[in-house]
Amino acid sequence: MDTGVLLSESVAYTREAFEGKWARWLIFVILNLPMALFQFVFDPQKIIDQETAAVHWELIHWDQIAVIVALSILFSFFLSGYLVRVYRGAKPAPDFGDWGRLLIDGLKLQIVGFVWFLPALIVFLCAVAIVVIMIGSQGSGSLFLLLLLLVLLIAGIIVLVLVALLSVMGIIRFARTGSMAEGLRYSAIMDLIGKIGWGNYIVALIVLVAVGFAFGIIIMVLSFIPFVGWIANPVLTPLLTVFSARYYTLLYDQGAEQPVAVAAS
Repeated sequence: MDTGVLLSESVAYTREAFEGKWARWLIFVILNLPMALFQFVFDPQKIIDQETAAVHWELIHWDQIAVIVALSILFSFFLSGYLVRVYRGAKPAPDFGDWGRLLIDGLKLQIVGFVWFLPALIVFLCAVAIVVIMIGSQGSGSLFLLLLLLVLLIAGIIVLVLVALLSVMGIIRFARTGSMAEGLRYSAIMDLIGKIGWGNYIVALIVLVAVGFAFGIIIMVLSFIPFVGWIANPVLTPLLTVFSARYYTLLYDQGAEQPVAVAAS
């Protein structure tokens, strides 16, 4: 497997997806906009007293935050639904449309993703419970609880890494089959990654993480520029979103018995 080919094809796909497609790009920006507005209704510098570290809860606009969070969740379903179309192998990049189907597919994809990460979440919640118990016990049995907390944290990290590796292929398998159960089928996903090769698979993911890190650095640098920094995130993030989705799709096809390339819809 040549990661250079994965990168170049993903770049070409992303370029085709947005070059001259201003309406499509605008839809992406709108769907990413709610979280970009969050900083305007929740400014820690205004809410938290810098000298006493006291939080002025009365200054928090809970109604505006609730609206932004609700819109962010709703819009995330549409974005996820679009990614389902990319994961299915649509080429060229699909358009937005059939919004009801986008919503349903996006909801299903997020449920599959949540179920994958549920074990790690449970482990970390147990760790939080141990911390609460330690605080309440006032030192009683603290050594045992501390060791238990350490074990839980290590176990949580291991589970989180494993889930991160498997869930990527799981959500694409869901997109290809249309079955949430198939997206969670551990044995089939392990077999798929085995065909790709664990070494190749991990290297490919590391390369993608490096690309994402570099992209994040660019966004961070732009954030220091007045006004430009605010619009950079919602405007540029769609590029990484589509690029990553296509990259994952090509990686999945390395292990699929019959790679597919369906027409865009």
